[in-house]
Amino acid sequence: MRWVIETLSFDLLDDICLGLQSGALSSSQIPETRADMLGPLLELHHAGVLPATTSRWLNACALDPLLVNMAPRGKWFSPSQGAQGFVTIPAIKNDQTAETEFEMRAKRAASFAGFSSDEAGKLAAAIGEFRSNILEHSQKEDSGYLAYSARLGRFEFVVADAGIGVLESLRSHPGYAHLTDAGTALERALAEGVSRIHDQRDRGFGFRPLFVGLANIARLMRFRSDDHCREVIRAADGSITASTSQKAHLKGFFCSVACEITNNRKRPE
Repeated sequence: MRWVIETLSFDLLDDICLGLQSGALSSSQIPETRADMLGPLLELHHAGVLPATTSRWLNACALDPLLVNMAPRGKWFSPSQGAQGFVTIPAIKNDQTAETEFEMRAKRAASFAGFSSDEAGKLAAAIGEFRSNILEHSQKEDSGYLAYSARLGRFEFVVADAGIGVLESLRSHPGYAHLTDAGTALERALAEGVSRIHDQRDRGFGFRPLFVGLANIARLMRFRSDDHCREVIRAADGSITASTSQKAHLKGFFCSVACEITNNRKRPE
């Protein structure tokens, strides 16, 4: 009988994905789990190990409407203050207003969560940069999607696709054809100016605006591709640590960013 209630952190997510993919773990062995954060929940969903009967062990809590509506729809926004939303790349391609609507709603949600107008604008701009990254590098752009979730003092967003992944994308550049490790590829791609497009030196993966624009509010930036993860974590004192580690396999590219207000500012009225 399962009685322990866990919170779906990235550490627990890694254990679940590794266990389920290897066959060492079944859903019946997973403790009852609550998903309070957008990043771990959507990464679990993206990894393709999320059992159909998730209600037996996973409670998506306030994020359940977002998860439910992601399957049948091209875009969706929660009716209450627009605190959650997502849009797919096909929806953006089919409707010229879809991306603008998504960015405006994301910015409004970030402002409602307590971020300044400038910070909310940088969040929306960063999401847009990653959307461009999918179009340029995934080679399976129609698999891409953008999602966000906001609550008081916190804003999260996810940008992901099920394309060829960072390693294969970089390997199409003659200068990186020798790469065999997805972790090294992630580190190279996150470096300024690195791109698969070998005849355009100024073209990169578009990650620099994220680091620069969100330097003071991003608490966690997690990048996943193939069987590796690159995490950039900002501590309460402002110090930043970055690490690369091997994880369960994940198709394409998945980016999760969690931003928090740390100076006790109140939400704007």
